[in-house]
Amino acid sequence: MYDAVNESRDLSVGLPLKSVTPHVLAVTMLRFLMEMDKEWRTVEAEITSEAHSKFPMACEFYQLRIFLDLLKQRFGAGISGLVEASLTSVSKDTGMDLFSMVMAAISCAREIGPIVDGPDDSRINMDCQIADQCLRILSEPDEEKLRFRLILAESLTYARVWAEGIFPKLVAKIEFDPVSVAFLRIETAYKGLTNRWRESPGCFERHLQRMEGNPLFSESQRDPTDEAILEARAKDDAESEKLVHDVEAFFADIDNMNERGPIQGRAITDLMQHRIEPLMVRSAEIGQLPAAERSLAALTGFMESMLDVLNLGSDQREGFRKSWRNQTNVFIAQSWWDGGPIHKENSVLALLCENVEQVKRVLDIYKELNAGLVDNMRKVALAHFEIAELEGFTIPGKAEKLALFRGETEPVPNPELVKPRPWWRVWGRSSG
Repeated sequence: MYDAVNESRDLSVGLPLKSVTPHVLAVTMLRFLMEMDKEWRTVEAEITSEAHSKFPMACEFYQLRIFLDLLKQRFGAGISGLVEASLTSVSKDTGMDLFSMVMAAISCAREIGPIVDGPDDSRINMDCQIADQCLRILSEPDEEKLRFRLILAESLTYARVWAEGIFPKLVAKIEFDPVSVAFLRIETAYKGLTNRWRESPGCFERHLQRMEGNPLFSESQRDPTDEAILEARAKDDAESEKLVHDVEAFFADIDNMNERGPIQGRAITDLMQHRIEPLMVRSAEIGQLPAAERSLAALTGFMESMLDVLNLGSDQREGFRKSWRNQTNVFIAQSWWDGGPIHKENSVLALLCENVEQVKRVLDIYKELNAGLVDNMRKVALAHFEIAELEGFTIPGKAEKLALFRGETEPVPNPELVKPRPWWRVWGRSSG
């Protein structure tokens, strides 16, 4: 199967990977997984008939959850939602209501987090938590469920490892029929190949994600190890924790200042320039971690309150706001950060991995700061697009990003989007 995914048709799945529809993809994947004879379908242990029938399906639905996560990562929530809806509908119609229950169990397990008394492997510990939640579906006595726990957890681990080895390359080859996904918002950021990433990563983890499986980066950077990802994640978390501490200290200082009387005049501008703005920029540098985003929102709200005290005119207010927006743009802040992961020579390449909206915002900011710099960025970007084409790599949102770098006023039409038909062609023929 590893060789087959390099072709336009995966021979093991029997699925044309080009011009596929969400429903056909869902049905084919469900059928394929149910027909396999893998480790999780040959449990060598004495278990009840209910467990014997439900354990394999739980494993296969866990694999489908991984598949759906990868679809969401590459194409966005709209398309993965369509595939999941088809899986839910087909499962109900074929008497497999277990699908929705297993999906709910997995969601619950992910919310709770990995078990704390398991082996030194967070993924296996998460498998154990999923097993615990799936066992709630069984009508067996608690003693029997406890006996089955490790059997199910081991089977889930086999199923997960198989899915994580096969599905990333398969998902990378999928191209949906444009009509079947018309009017859906399609992800235009590149988010790597595998499902090892947090949904909202910090800056160091995000940069490793940009490089995973991306032929535009050097070969040595394209396959970050699990250890490198954990190290980047720990660095992001440490930066986030320090930021939260400093933001809390800042607001404590504000409370102390207010106890001595209202903050006015020069004290306000000093706070804005020397305390608030640096903390806002640090929040943006850290990236999409929830704590950093909450800190930025709190600081922005406080900055707005300071503008009220200064009693500035509308033009001056907007000037301040524009400065904050520019400095706290996540990509701008990270690319200007000397201690950050984005190096100057790779800044344009990193930008091409962001979504279309972010590319537009960054280019607009640079146009105001230095139009000549944008010209240089354009040359580098166009070279990357040519290399990507030679490598057979499609940059997400390619047409729109090309239009932005070329400075075209109207983005190049996206072939993935279908122009809406007049209502009379949708609902019937016109009377004329």
